[in-house]
Amino acid sequence: MTQDQGWASPGGDDRREPGTGGASPAPAAPRGEQQQAPGGWSGPAGPAPAAAGWDGRPPASAGWSAPPRPGIVPLRPLGVTDLLEGGFRAISANPKVMLGVSALVFGGVAVLSLLMAPLLLGPVVGAFNDLAASGPAGAAGPEFSTLSFAGADPVTGLVSLVATVALTGILVVSVSASVIGRRTGAGELWRRVRGRLLALVGLSLLISVVVGAVVVLATAAGALGFFVSEAAGVVGLVLGLLAGVVLAVWLSTRWSLASVALLLEGLSIGKALRRSGALVKGTWWRVFGVLLLTFILAGLASAVLVGPASVVAGLLTLWLPTGTATTLGTFITLLFSTVASVLVQPFVASVTALLYTDLRIRQEGLDVELARAADEVTS
Repeated sequence: MTQDQGWASPGGDDRREPGTGGASPAPAAPRGEQQQAPGGWSGPAGPAPAAAGWDGRPPASAGWSAPPRPGIVPLRPLGVTDLLEGGFRAISANPKVMLGVSALVFGGVAVLSLLMAPLLLGPVVGAFNDLAASGPAGAAGPEFSTLSFAGADPVTGLVSLVATVALTGILVVSVSASVIGRRTGAGELWRRVRGRLLALVGLSLLISVVVGAVVVLATAAGALGFFVSEAAGVVGLVLGLLAGVVLAVWLSTRWSLASVALLLEGLSIGKALRRSGALVKGTWWRVFGVLLLTFILAGLASAVLVGPASVVAGLLTLWLPTGTATTLGTFITLLFSTVASVLVQPFVASVTALLYTDLRIRQEGLDVELARAADEVTS
């Protein structure tokens, strides 16, 4: 196999993961009888390396030796530390893609928001300011700047959605290549993701709509208590909202790996949702815990960058005229928000892709296939 090939999806068809090219390697040597896993991927019928505990390491009495590590993580069931460290290693393994492409995408969206805000929202903001100025003397409120609403226009929102989904796809495929020690350029990654872009956007919209609808419907159902009494309505509203949030979190976690499965296994939207549910089944709490910890770390990193910028933007109103302070403060906040996104999004995407890999290693023995693909990459 040539150097530009990655790991393939076993299962007998010619479909390749976006990080691969050429013919698939021979099927893995059977560990017991083979059975067909979901999505057409063949997996072992006997116990996979899932005997490992939370830290991902088999007990010493099992005669365990150090697993191969051709890329950013060892090819064995991964513990929480492995997943988080792997997220950072994925960034350092291919920084031009993980950080460079992220900066290009988020920087472009930020510039677009600054350009579109005056064009689309300028007349609305201007009319509001005129209306406020025509009120009774001394009653006029602060004058709003158009740039304060940067990113709120529908054009920027749509572009941001598509760009972020495309970026996530590129990052996921880059991580899948880094697992077997292969570095892939941005151009090649884009060629492999663009054919699945519409499906990725559709999947993202579908999950968002379903999760949002669950919260709204559960809250509305609880609010029916107001037809009985005010007290029953308040209690029903609170309980309905809580039930909706719990169900939304459950669905979000269950479908959290759907985009990775859609990309790396070439599945349709419906099959990707079912595939993610099958992988998460039986390990929901672990997946939820890893994702929660990842989002907490990402949120803290964002707060460290954006928090001080917001404080500085607020202090500018004490020293500069309102219009100038608002404009300058918006630029500062938007700049640091963009930097935070550039640093955080690759980490979140990397941990999600590695979590998918970990579950497949535990449930299907994917480590054998990855080890073979890594050997072929270096041969």
